[in-house]
Amino acid sequence: MASTPYAIAQQLQGLIALNVPGYTIKGWQSTLFCIATALFAVIWNTVFIRILPLVEGIVVVLHIFGFIVFVVVLWVLGPRSDPKVVFTEFQDNGGWGSIGLSCLVGLTGPVITLLGADSVCHLSEELKDASWALPRSMIASAILNYSLGFIMTITVMSTLGDVGEILATPTGQPYIQVIFNATQSRKGTSIMTAIVATLLLFAAVNLATTVSRQLFAFARDRGLPGSKWLSRVRYPTAKFWNMSD
Repeated sequence: MASTPYAIAQQLQGLIALNVPGYTIKGWQSTLFCIATALFAVIWNTVFIRILPLVEGIVVVLHIFGFIVFVVVLWVLGPRSDPKVVFTEFQDNGGWGSIGLSCLVGLTGPVITLLGADSVCHLSEELKDASWALPRSMIASAILNYSLGFIMTITVMSTLGDVGEILATPTGQPYIQVIFNATQSRKGTSIMTAIVATLLLFAAVNLATTVSRQLFAFARDRGLPGSKWLSRVRYPTAKFWNMSD
């Protein structure tokens, strides 16, 4: 829940840097964007909770559509990298002094994307026939998203271009520079970056959903300070029920 709002802040600041010459990315602005994202997620999980399932369905369509757009644009317009370089050469661009250590540090980003499948577990009490639906949901989600992620990784690495130029991008987000180099269009790059930011934004909404349920479950088991208060849930009928009874 901390990493996703920060990732969103980076996308938004990258968008500003792409379209506003001379803009300098600052840490305090990232913090404000993170706070705004967290508030956005909480509002969707409280005020707009009734229409959240509908919106989630729309976001899934955007997810698939965005994937297709990125793959097509990069393969059609992007430069071609030598496959031998893509699959066999490694660079310590972080200055760690060791290719092995650099690779291990670099893995932290992709690994974060593999942690979402367990979020379903925290919603099991709200599912019908959870023992059947829950594991199938986790496996289907993992297969779909890991497959798409692998294809996107190969696509980006194969159309990367000059690594030095990509890393020196003023947007702070190398992938934004990759898209811009391929499209040579600020508008097109802005739209594609906005798709990523939107998907991350609703990922934060999903995270708020699952962590709130997890917090409630721990509180119901008297595992947190203030458990008696945290285990009380307000329903739309304005009645309060102590779910730990």
